[in-house]
Amino acid sequence: MSAAFHRRAFLRGAGVALALPWLESLAPRGAAAAPAGGPPRRLVFVYVPNGVHLPAWTPKTEGTFGALPPTLAPLAPFAARLTVVSGLAQQKAEANGDGPGDHARAAATFLTGAQARKAAGEIRAGRSIDQAVAAEIGAATPFPSLELGCDPSAVAGECDSGYSCAYSSTVAWRTATTPLPKETDPRALFDRLFTDAGGPGTPQEKALRRRRRRRVLDVVADEARALAARLGATDRRKLDEYLTGVEELEARLDRAGEGGAVAGLSRPGEAPRDDLATHAGLLLAVLATALRTDRTRVATVMLANEGSGRSYPSIGVPEGHHGLSHHAGDAAVQEKLGKIDRYHVEILARFLAALDAVPEGDGTLLSSTHVVYGSGIGDGNRHNHDELPILHVGAPLPGLRAGEHVRHPRRTPLGNLFASLGVAMTGRPLLVGDATGPL
Repeated sequence: MSAAFHRRAFLRGAGVALALPWLESLAPRGAAAAPAGGPPRRLVFVYVPNGVHLPAWTPKTEGTFGALPPTLAPLAPFAARLTVVSGLAQQKAEANGDGPGDHARAAATFLTGAQARKAAGEIRAGRSIDQAVAAEIGAATPFPSLELGCDPSAVAGECDSGYSCAYSSTVAWRTATTPLPKETDPRALFDRLFTDAGGPGTPQEKALRRRRRRRVLDVVADEARALAARLGATDRRKLDEYLTGVEELEARLDRAGEGGAVAGLSRPGEAPRDDLATHAGLLLAVLATALRTDRTRVATVMLANEGSGRSYPSIGVPEGHHGLSHHAGDAAVQEKLGKIDRYHVEILARFLAALDAVPEGDGTLLSSTHVVYGSGIGDGNRHNHDELPILHVGAPLPGLRAGEHVRHPRRTPLGNLFASLGVAMTGRPLLVGDATGPL
């Protein structure tokens, strides 16, 4: 392979820069936070609102898994790389004299460990761990981080007992006063990452660029053929599989609709649609491609905003999630909560499967990705912020035993898990909020 090809090469055409996947034939990157000669580490946080029904979530014993509990059963294929973490807390999400507003505080504190300021016209929390990591390694990629979600972000208005709507609609904070809005449109995300259709302009101008541009693979076909001729057999197969995946992803996005008409995307004034799996699945498919091609190494995903009242009639739950979370011990309501929780975990499982299907180095893309899944509330009925439901799956993480249910001392700061992730991603602990050190 010619030394003229750098490890982070692109296939280019008019208005398109399609990043290549990790190919061993190409010269190794001098990348921060990457094992010598191996693929870089990635970090993804997936947030779910309103807590979970813990009896159906928590393994009955500590240590090695037997059968996973009902909510986590879809993760069985990844059990050897999964850790269920109990005992963690975000104490700054508690009232601490500020009165009601647990949903706003849950999201605002989840990755920051900071007390959200409750004051008219003022927003303040803290820098989130994803942004702390991005500040260290983000220069190695075109996009230091991505912030994604299925519900729109809000920066104005009150959404929970006097707290700004910004608190409940994002988990990513660049600084204590800068919450980061989410990208909710999978097509816009794809264009932003891979084409010029995601550039500046009005929605009408962007839509016109999308209509005029040719499909990505048509634009870069000549360069793809030239590159394939210079690769070894294994990397040619990898390249072919990747390009096929991009083609299929474009087709999925086209079927889902253009721009803001993507299936499942709620518009102001509309009730949430019962298509979260399609909407989240498209966002996560684009994210998987972005991770695979090293467009980014850090991402946050909110399956729904905190306090979400989304209903789930396709799984027999026509009631709103938030209302059901106040179950008052009703067994029938708790059963419905368990269905919602499992539905969310199934979305996670499909994302993990997509990462695990990509060979990379001696393992897969999942092998080099830390995926953390959880909520800033434990039991929605109690609005508690201890015994948080937290999962880690993917790359090995010092301080956690994969394939086990690990219980830490009660009220251990969730930030200590993030400090461990800081070591894995940057080589040193990154302390946010009330963290005291790595697990």
